[in-house]
Amino acid sequence: MHTLWERGYDRTSMADLVSATGMAKPGLYANLGDKDEIFQKALRLYQEEIGAPLVNDLVNSTGPLKQSLRTALRGVLHAKEGSGLPEGCFIVNNSFACSAQSQQLKQALKDLNFERRDAFLLRLRRAETEGELPDSTDFNALADFFAGQAAAISSMAQAGLSLTELENMIEVSLSVLPIDSPCRGAQG
Repeated sequence: MHTLWERGYDRTSMADLVSATGMAKPGLYANLGDKDEIFQKALRLYQEEIGAPLVNDLVNSTGPLKQSLRTALRGVLHAKEGSGLPEGCFIVNNSFACSAQSQQLKQALKDLNFERRDAFLLRLRRAETEGELPDSTDFNALADFFAGQAAAISSMAQAGLSLTELENMIEVSLSVLPIDSPCRGAQG
């Protein structure tokens, strides 16, 4: 996973995977499959270890919407802190650099991106039922926006933006939330 994450699908060869795993090529094929299968397994591992916990935290957050979104975006920023994992988001990095990937792999990446988007949509819909957002809110557009911000934060962290700049980016992102009416409750 680390090799595919650092180098990307297109720039990772089977020789790189042989080197990373310490397996001989026949053993690698026998145990993990071809490059596409290895990539799919790496995606699943990434999603289980990093993506799913962030998605679950967002969907199940109990605080006010603005704080839940802030926590989710900060979670993207800090998910790998101290872990020694490569920079950026494995899914986002490979979504941008996927020219040699099969349609099946491109679809797997797309599905994971939609999973992140759907988590934001679920949390926004819950905010509506809890009176934190006006009925006129375009929930799909807002979910797309926040999913995009999560990807952008990861990419900008990889590009070298400072923690302060990234925190500022998060706060600007939160400023797009529709202001609720005085009788509907605070957003945090």
